[in-house]
This record gives sequence, structure tokens and C-alpha cells, in this order.
Amino acid sequence: MLILRGTDMNSPHGIPVDLLDRLVIIRTETYGSTEMIQILAIRAQVEEIDIDEDSLAYLGEIGQQASLRNYICSSRHAIQLLSPASIVAKTNGRDKICKALTSLYLDAKSSARLLQEQQERYIT
Repeated sequence: MLILRGTDMNSPHGIPVDLLDRLVIIRTETYGSTEMIQILAIRAQVEEIDIDEDSLAYLGEIGQQASLRNYICSSRHAIQLLSPASIVAKTNGRDKICKALTSLYLDAKSSARLLQEQQERYIT
């Protein structure tokens, strides 16, 4: 129970009870490795992207790591890597995405952390 802001009333989650009664609370869980790979395989098939099994498994790992840091985005980061990795593969004369190409991109938190660690190398 939390105190409602601006009052002395206690309420679950700090939300007025009458409003809480109108909400739908959906409990979410992160995807497992197998589920993440299935999602990526379906997306690759829909976008007509060729990807080998090793790269698919690696993207699944990336999705798991990103979802552990921020479970809201879950598989979104890994899915968003498919199209640019496919373009880079075609630019480099490959038919399929390979594991090396999928490691070129960082999720938002990793990118922010890298910028923070290397901020002296950038113009301010």
C-alpha cells in the first residue's frame, strides 16, 4: 500500500481504488530462449530474410539479454536487427545474415553505457 500523492490515503500501487477497479492488469513474463528464436524465425520468414541457425540463436541470445535489462522491450531489439543486418549482408555480397553482422548493433541501454564510458572521446 502506498500513500496517494497529495492525500493521506493509502491505496494499492498508489492509484485510487476507483481507478484501479477500471484497469486491466496483465502480468507479463520475459520470453524464453526457444520462444525468442521462434519469434525471430517467424519475423525473418515474413520479411523474406535468410538467416542461418547460428545467427538466429545469437539473435535469440541478444533478445534475452536486452529483455533482462528491460523486459518491456523484450524481443523488440533483436527483431529490429533483422532488416539492417540483412541489408549489410546483401551489401557485402552475402545471401544470408551471419553472426558477425548481428553483433554490429547495440540496444539503447548498451549504447548509452558505451557513450558514458567513452564520453571523453566525443565533442561536448
